[in-house]
Parts: sequence; structure tokens; C-alpha cells
Amino acid sequence: MKPALGLFLALLLAGCGFIDEMKGSLEKSQVAAKVIKEAHGWEAQVGGQMLNGKLVVVTVMLDSKQVGEQQVAVLEKAVTDVVAKVFQAQPETLLLQIASGHTAN
Repeated sequence: MKPALGLFLALLLAGCGFIDEMKGSLEKSQVAAKVIKEAHGWEAQVGGQMLNGKLVVVTVMLDSKQVGEQQVAVLEKAVTDVVAKVFQAQPETLLLQIASGHTAN
């Protein structure tokens, strides 16, 4: 019975670390969206994924109506700078999405 209890405790502790990573990633994502809005005036949705303490991927979605006139290089630099500052790391992959949607009048 003791090995099963040990395994359970190990999984529980590992799960706690996972939850902390998710919570930290969510908080940083919210801060990054706020910084993008304050610095550039663009509404952004930001999501970051951590794995074992390493920033694996960050996705930033911007509204095409707000950034449509910007060059991709300008958007990339702005988003990369904010992500590096807020997450204090460079992700392995940065996904920059430009979303176009319909608004009801």
C-alpha cells in the first residue's frame, strides 16, 4: 500500500506545479494584453503555454481593423518585445494571428 501512496503523493505534487504554471501563464497573458493595449492601442488576446518551467508557445491575436495598416515586421517586433518583457523569456514559438470578424450594427 505504501508504494501506491507514494505514487499518489508524487502525482499530486507534480499536479500542483502544473497548476502554478497555468496560473502564472494566465496572469502574464493578461498583463501582456494590457501592455499591448497601453503601448500600441491594439486590443489583444494573449495565451502562453509553459512546460516544465519553459515558455513553449505564446499566441497573440490582434483585430485586423486595428492593425490592418501595419506591416507584419512592425507587429512582430511590438509583440515580441512585449512578450519578452512580460514573460521574461522568449518562447520557442510565437504565433501572431490577425483576426477578422463581423460586428453587428
